[in-house]
Amino acid sequence: MMADTENKMRLFIGVPLGEPATAALDNWAKQARRQWAFSRWVHPADYHITLQFLGDTPESKLAPLLEGLKRTAARSSPFRLALGGWGTFGLPESPRVLWAAVAGDIDRLHELHHQVLETTSPLGFLPEARPYRPHITMARKHKGTAPWDPAMLEADTNGAAAEWTADRFCLFRTHMQATPMYERLGEFRLSGTSGS
Repeated sequence: MMADTENKMRLFIGVPLGEPATAALDNWAKQARRQWAFSRWVHPADYHITLQFLGDTPESKLAPLLEGLKRTAARSSPFRLALGGWGTFGLPESPRVLWAAVAGDIDRLHELHHQVLETTSPLGFLPEARPYRPHITMARKHKGTAPWDPAMLEADTNGAAAEWTADRFCLFRTHMQATPMYERLGEFRLSGTSGS
């Protein structure tokens, strides 16, 4: 049996943020870094809302993937999103992820997520088993010596109330050691009339 020598790329599909939301989150993160010790904070250029993580993908799948996502975007129309507070994943006393919540037209975001899954499934990409929970990852792996206090999130909940129009999604490639980490391989404008 021949070894699989085809080059692979670590890919995911996500919705980029508008400039007001990116600026608001960046300003908030600069303040938060002073009191919260996480191993890694996300670069502002990498802020996004994941629609589907694809993982290590053979180069041969790139062209049909790009074509399918183009068709998906043509069936979808822009919608409004906003920042909506903060939360964590992992143990309450030592969270592994700090994230910003997403508000606005969440139903439309879930609809776009579903349409992306319908596009990628025939290409062999499987959806995650866990329910879809849209969010914006801000930092990873709490390493503070003082116990993590979830109440600290409450004071900053209204610190970045920015809204934007989600009018595109992107196919991103991850470069693990780079800063920023994510490269846009394709950008797809929502040009349909669904939900209008």
